[in-house]
Amino acid sequence: MDRLEADLSELGVDVDPKRMKNLNAEQTRKHPIGKKIVVGKVHTLMPKRKESRILQGISNPTLRMKAEKIKRKGQKMMQQDARKGEADRAVFVKQPKHLFTGKRGVGKADRR
Repeated sequence: MDRLEADLSELGVDVDPKRMKNLNAEQTRKHPIGKKIVVGKVHTLMPKRKESRILQGISNPTLRMKAEKIKRKGQKMMQQDARKGEADRAVFVKQPKHLFTGKRGVGKADRR
């Protein structure tokens, strides 16, 4: 800043201290203007992998093994009878069709 004042005074330019104060404030700006350039992935910012659901539920290994055995035993009977298991149970008809039949809205009567 002092060097700038000296250079300008050598050239014969009268520098107002108020203007120099404003110039100094611009130079000492904390954050630079513009976006940061991010190169590559930062591993510290990436989400951590979740612990498996078995480990989340039962932390004790002996109890976990016991629960696994009980689960397998329950699944075995369903597999032998070829019945629906846990994952097969779903609600296929989400809308009660008897309530929606014959009720077409405005602008829907062009096709059937």
